[in-house]
Amino acid sequence: MSAPTPIPTVLTTGGNDVVLAYLQAAREHHSQAKIARHLKVDARTIRRWETRQSVPPAYVVHALQQLLPLDPPVEGEATFNFIDLFAGIGGIRRAFEAIGGRCVFTSEWDSYAQKTYGENFRDGHAINGDITQIQATDIPGHDVLLAGFPCQPFSIAGVSKKNALGKAHGFACETQGTLFFDVARVIAEKRPRAFLLENVKNLTSHDKGHTFAVIKRTLSEELGYHIHTRVIDGAHFVPQHRERILIVGFREPVAFDFDALPMPPKGQHTLKEILHRTDGTEPHLPWDEDRFFDHAQNKVQDKYTLTDNLWRYLQNYAEKHRAKGNGFGFGLVTPDNVARTLSARYYKDGSEILIDQGKRKNPRRLTPRECARLMGFPDTFRIPVSDTRAYQLFADAAVVPMIESAAKLMAPLIALKEPATLAQLASLPKNIMSSNRWTKEQLKLAFNLYCQLPFGKLHSRNAEIIELAALIDRTPSAVAMKLVNFASLDPAITSTGRSGLGNASSLDRKVWDEFHADWEQLAVECALLSQQLLEGRSGLVSATEPDDSFDLNDYSGETKRVLSEQRIKQSFFRRAVLASYRGRCCMSGLSDSRLLVASHIVPWSKDKANRLNPSNGLCLSAIHDRAFDKGLITLTDELRVILSGALRNSADQFAIDVFSCLDGEKIQAPERFTPNLDFIKRHRNEIFQGA
Repeated sequence: MSAPTPIPTVLTTGGNDVVLAYLQAAREHHSQAKIARHLKVDARTIRRWETRQSVPPAYVVHALQQLLPLDPPVEGEATFNFIDLFAGIGGIRRAFEAIGGRCVFTSEWDSYAQKTYGENFRDGHAINGDITQIQATDIPGHDVLLAGFPCQPFSIAGVSKKNALGKAHGFACETQGTLFFDVARVIAEKRPRAFLLENVKNLTSHDKGHTFAVIKRTLSEELGYHIHTRVIDGAHFVPQHRERILIVGFREPVAFDFDALPMPPKGQHTLKEILHRTDGTEPHLPWDEDRFFDHAQNKVQDKYTLTDNLWRYLQNYAEKHRAKGNGFGFGLVTPDNVARTLSARYYKDGSEILIDQGKRKNPRRLTPRECARLMGFPDTFRIPVSDTRAYQLFADAAVVPMIESAAKLMAPLIALKEPATLAQLASLPKNIMSSNRWTKEQLKLAFNLYCQLPFGKLHSRNAEIIELAALIDRTPSAVAMKLVNFASLDPAITSTGRSGLGNASSLDRKVWDEFHADWEQLAVECALLSQQLLEGRSGLVSATEPDDSFDLNDYSGETKRVLSEQRIKQSFFRRAVLASYRGRCCMSGLSDSRLLVASHIVPWSKDKANRLNPSNGLCLSAIHDRAFDKGLITLTDELRVILSGALRNSADQFAIDVFSCLDGEKIQAPERFTPNLDFIKRHRNEIFQGA
């Protein structure tokens, strides 16, 4: 058997060779006729492309990708595994993949949701159907269970009555026949470390509160989980009023607090963020083509504008109810407004969210692409179903950025095998209380470590936290809590409304300010302080890997001291930058640390004061770092990539394949130490070769 046709490792939308490579790969698995049906073209067109009698359009690359076999999941990259029940179109899944999770099982019964989910998540495992027909023992083991289960009433049969009749009781009795029962039986069988359940706000009042009471009792009393609940309005994250309840549970009692959830102010996001742009800047999405937006005329397709009859009906309906003193009617909005809740009946008349098009034109519905944006899905999300089905699916979806915010709050507690428990926190020694407060030196060491660890590793089982705790006579839990408290001083966190654990002291603030005033001095000071403490404690071995890039024993005296300090500084900057970007190139997503560089925005030699400032750093692959350093690429103030004219016009196909797909794309934002815009401007003005 011949080797499979290699396909490009970097997807671009330009170049015939790229399209033909995907076409050739697809032909190894499908006939010309099947490919033609999938692309909605004639089979003769496929033959002409293969014989190079005509040129295939670049956009078919994305459709051809869908015909290729599913890639198996990549091993060794995820920090935890999760399952996705009542998955819908994968809104909750997207959020937990964003924090490093890997989905190992999916269940969704709706065929249109399955089609949409399968189009957007291609990871090697099948989409299972009705969860009620799946045995819990057949579900893979997992760390986190996710479920957006439907809301149903429960039986009111009491435990005392069951006892009197000698019958079994508990969640299997109270919840049998409801879809929540299937969530409960999987939790009971698999005992995941944590779960997140999402539902409508009315779950709390459904069936006069009985439904919610049964759910809480089942999760906490019957299954033994420690649960936290919060009703959250999606308007904090997207331009839509959409209240949902989140139920988060942990197998062990952990220091989780919904009060630390990032909550941007309502009204900050308005509809202009999600509406199609008619000024010529609307992105051309090959997978949408002109289905929703007419790019030739820069306008939304006419089919979304209400007919005269429908608009007249809605106006009359609203007037009739106004006359009766009712509030029923349509919701007419402008780009500066926040929308009502998108509902599953939106396809009927769009009445809850109608976009005002001026006095001379009837209002219009949102397009499905705008609905995707309204729910927080990126433009790369594909919509393979009809408009009617798409409206229903998006109306039932989770608000992705809201779930992602909760996921980030859970991350430090689900990325470790044994979460730090409240019992551990309660047994802390007295030396962390007010009678023996943290010293300035201890705080410097803690903040130094805070800068160099990803958020997902700020837990008491981390080897470096354990090492530091031993050095300063604190418990690992106390050190982990102190690191999390530093987040309340981090502008990258507080700008989103998050406040960490809210216990940062004035001395914490002083240490924070000192570090930001002189990164170099304090980085070296902390390294030397750590070394002194290590030398004073026999038997302690550093848990961190040494930097063996050069051997200091080859040097002596002043040269050795200078090189030692330089190594300390370089190590601090590299670790701080890579931790901020979660160990991934912010342009390509590459995660192999051997190929990553902590790249200076303003070069090391040109700004001594900011040599170690992580806000002067980007995590880049070696090739992207070289291009950035040579001024072949730069960033806008919105952190979008700009290619130089020299790179755009390059005749080197490899350079085109690697860089052309980045032009205009936004880099992946760091968790901390957002790039300083003054540094970005200096790079554009002083180093960039020009577009």
